[in-house]
Amino acid sequence: MKGLWKESVSGWNHKDSKRKKQNRKHTLKDNGLYIVKTFDGYRNKNKKVNPDVFRYETETTKTFTGAYNNPKPIVEVVKIYRAVINWIEVDENGEFIKDNTTFSGFKENWRETSIFINENMNFNYWGSDRHTYSSITGEPIKEFLNLTDKQMWSLKIFEKRYTGRDYILPKEMVNEAIERKNKIIVEDFQKENAFIYGKPLSNWKRMTFFNDGKRRKFAQNRANRMDRRNIKAWINGRDISKPLKTHALSKSIAWEIY
Repeated sequence: MKGLWKESVSGWNHKDSKRKKQNRKHTLKDNGLYIVKTFDGYRNKNKKVNPDVFRYETETTKTFTGAYNNPKPIVEVVKIYRAVINWIEVDENGEFIKDNTTFSGFKENWRETSIFINENMNFNYWGSDRHTYSSITGEPIKEFLNLTDKQMWSLKIFEKRYTGRDYILPKEMVNEAIERKNKIIVEDFQKENAFIYGKPLSNWKRMTFFNDGKRRKFAQNRANRMDRRNIKAWINGRDISKPLKTHALSKSIAWEIY
């Protein structure tokens, strides 16, 4: 049974025998990790929690527009490039086809075509590949080349050369960029002084919720002890042709911890 009642019990029971009283350290050891993982973090910000169980004493929010993610000005005309595009072929099951004759070890396909890049979206960590379009049809490069999502991760663009021609972005593409840039975003910016069960939770104590602690040491000792027992039995058997048995815990101590 979990709860704070353990911290309020007397040091003696009705039989006058000594009983160890539980303190806050034991309560956090029992419930701390579950409470933090359940109610803390941006993924769980919409979960309701009793402030007597978990809360922040100081919590602020930051409001900004979409320019926080895309500081570049909106453009309506972009350049047309001539480029060589490379991607990996897939079989009927959607898996990459192996080919040991290539540097990557997979069967590759190459094509030279004209492209343009939506500069209004070219600001993230994936680069420009996912915002590349065919200047011939105006389709995204994924649809133009009929590629799967897996193939898009292997897509590479080489030898990009400016053709001297420009491409006027469709109106809906420009409007989407304007809407994204002007969007108002409100996020949690800073949180301080976390409280669990009405008492402050220090940062160093929070970090101890995520380590293995004494469980790992116990598992290591148990694995080593069982391995020594198996080795003694193998030596006493006087038959070296038999394989030496190794306990499963010595292969992965994580089995014992989790």
